[in-house]
Amino acid sequence: MKNITLLICIVFTFIACGKEEFHISNLNNNKIIVLGHGGMGKTNIYPMNSFESIMNCLFSGADGTEIDVQMTKDSVLVAYHDQKLEDNTNLSGTINSKNWAEIQNATYQNAAYLHYSIVSLNEIFSNIPNLHSYKFTFDTKLYIENSDTIQFYHTYSNAIEGIIKKFNLENNIFIESEDTAFLKIMKIKSPDYKLFFYPKLFEKGFEIATNLELYGISISTDIVSKEQIEIAHANNLLVAVWSINSQKANKEAIQKNPDFIQTDKLENLLKLLE
Repeated sequence: MKNITLLICIVFTFIACGKEEFHISNLNNNKIIVLGHGGMGKTNIYPMNSFESIMNCLFSGADGTEIDVQMTKDSVLVAYHDQKLEDNTNLSGTINSKNWAEIQNATYQNAAYLHYSIVSLNEIFSNIPNLHSYKFTFDTKLYIENSDTIQFYHTYSNAIEGIIKKFNLENNIFIESEDTAFLKIMKIKSPDYKLFFYPKLFEKGFEIATNLELYGISISTDIVSKEQIEIAHANNLLVAVWSINSQKANKEAIQKNPDFIQTDKLENLLKLLE
């Protein structure tokens, strides 16, 4: 009996020693908000931004998900990443050149994804149990066709505002863009919107986010260091990192102490942060 007890102790000691400890320091009460990339990520069995991918992400234990957001010609917000429909679906053209009725039955064409359809944000949020328990980052894909840019930005921002108000998501939505004109329009709509600028270089992102008094910076983990994130935090800017598609990248991202991680390896990240 003593030998069995000793063996159990050794096993648990080994497990405890094998689990890496992270000492997180950030602006989110020293807790990293875990978000799936378009749901479960780009290497999952479900297509990114599909209803199934998003729901599985939320039910996995994640804090929420990033969603790529585009707008149809009749101002319906749609979860879809690529600029061209033909890149992933059985349709062609751009989302902004079509009304929702023309694309609502579009299906993904990868062999594994044939039974999955494009989905609107209204459909997504109407069907999430305990909706206000989750966080959502809107990666605003401002693809336009045959339209005045600034007018398009105003219409797009109105559509986002409509979704936020309809589902009372003021405290749950983070909005990111690489377009400063669009971010300025969103900020005028409400200074309380949680707006992120995503840059090609940290220095430029820090400058713009500071000058516009934004909520934070959204940046590829490949081009930001732990020290730069500390600079952002010292200036009250939250930091979201992305382009994380391996277990190694998950671990390295945690060690930089961001406030948000958008990952393609969701289950591994959740395990690391248990």
